[in-house]
Amino acid sequence: MSIQVLAPEIADAIAAGEVVERPAAALKELLENSLDAGARRVVIEVRGAGKTLIRVADDGSGIPPEELELAFRRHATSKIRRLEDLERVSSLGFRGEALASIASVAEVECRSGPARIRLRHGRVLEQGVAPPSPGTVIEIRDLFQNTPARLRFLKTDATEIAACRRQVEAYALIYPGVRFELLVDGRPALRSSGSGEARDAALAVHGERIAVELMPVESHGVRGLISGPSLSRGNRDGILLAVNRRPIFSRSLLHAIEECYAGLLERGRYPVVVLNLELDGSLVDVNVHPTKREVRFHHESGIFASLQRAIRATLEGSQVPNLVLAERDTSVAAPMTAAGTVSGSWGAKSTARAALAPAGLPGADPDEPPAARAVGQVGPGYLVAEAADGLILIDQHAAHERVLYNRLLARLRAGGVASQPLLLAEVVELDAGMRAAADDNFRQLRDLGFEFEDFGPQALRLTSAPADTPAARAPDALRELLQVLAGSGTAGERLEGAAASLACHSAVRFGDQLDPAEQARLLRELDLTEPSLTCPHGRPTRLLVSWAELRRHFRRNY
Repeated sequence: MSIQVLAPEIADAIAAGEVVERPAAALKELLENSLDAGARRVVIEVRGAGKTLIRVADDGSGIPPEELELAFRRHATSKIRRLEDLERVSSLGFRGEALASIASVAEVECRSGPARIRLRHGRVLEQGVAPPSPGTVIEIRDLFQNTPARLRFLKTDATEIAACRRQVEAYALIYPGVRFELLVDGRPALRSSGSGEARDAALAVHGERIAVELMPVESHGVRGLISGPSLSRGNRDGILLAVNRRPIFSRSLLHAIEECYAGLLERGRYPVVVLNLELDGSLVDVNVHPTKREVRFHHESGIFASLQRAIRATLEGSQVPNLVLAERDTSVAAPMTAAGTVSGSWGAKSTARAALAPAGLPGADPDEPPAARAVGQVGPGYLVAEAADGLILIDQHAAHERVLYNRLLARLRAGGVASQPLLLAEVVELDAGMRAAADDNFRQLRDLGFEFEDFGPQALRLTSAPADTPAARAPDALRELLQVLAGSGTAGERLEGAAASLACHSAVRFGDQLDPAEQARLLRELDLTEPSLTCPHGRPTRLLVSWAELRRHFRRNY
């Protein structure tokens, strides 16, 4: 076939596919135009999942009447004058493609000030005057009707509506000083206050339960809100990143965020994050993706480090339920057993001297009073304590796991973990991968307290185990360690994973009965452990019921 220049309408439709692949993408471009125009209020209406109607009305600066038709020509923009301007783009839109691309695959009407224009599939149908109104109103109708193939590839209406809503939510969170209102098929779906307060925007988007849990971040050029370890989601949908108030996607920065929460959240759980990075425009290339969603950074490692420092500073300064009594009370109440009955009386000094070896709990100063007054053990594995802040419920396994994990890491950095010979050597059968991991990680395993000998091609003879690990659990602990060490990740990440696995196998079980001395000792060790809010796998160690909550519930004013 001979080479031909494409007809303008075909070329425009192809170009539109790079920018407007679904209704939410068209909505995004209109929202960016409103924000670039300095709008303080933006009202959005979506009907028919955006295929029937997308309407955006704002109170921004508008488009001069004489430039209204020009605004719908390809590569027409007020935001770029010279090639050098691309190096310091400060506006959300800049290529001049959005309106032309949208108009090529829909019917579009735009009213700004006293002017009005209507286009269909890239051609001007009407142009003239309209009743004066502040800002700009743009309506997109019958999106993709002239490109049925693209229409067929859209998702369900519910999915497309959700995508449109996510676009509005993102800008509402990043621009808390702008009031956004969203209507979907005539029903209110979102309304932000425009107060300028990030938490107010989070309230409108995420609801009160999440908004009150978010903590402010403001350091190292990073501003926004993040959740603590007590709040997480099962996917990354709650993570929103922006650079110079432009929503972006960056695998590297996502990894930076997730690293900050390693050991604070369970695997497969993710934080709620709304963060904006203020960067010099010369450090960011926003012109690397048709939708401007992805960006490229100069000196990415420095930006990565700044983001992590800002998040970690907030996480480290977050409030942790206090285990210390306002006034130390050396008398300790009689503990409740799992069945709820009360067993013999005891005192702090005598119990602190009790043997803790059966539970594998760590030693401390025997004359030191407990950090909180242990009330007892309830249910299958919870401790109840009275402290300065209120009543604290403690997951005994998660708490002990955190204590042991921190100790393991400290001992590994100091040279290795103490081991103890097994009374009877254990033969541990392994698959090929675990057997190879044993050979490859012999030194690391020795540092963790395991000593073994070859016992055939698929087995080891285990002779010593870490001192804190019960002998009966040592074979299973070794197998799981080998699986972790055989996995992916850096050497440091694998070693931390191995320490977490070993701590889990060594800790008291959820369901083990602890005597009063063991309960008191665990409370004291947890009080000295930092961080201690979660186990190394991210499971919470404690729940605080504050005195104020109790007073409110029981209607007490004292």
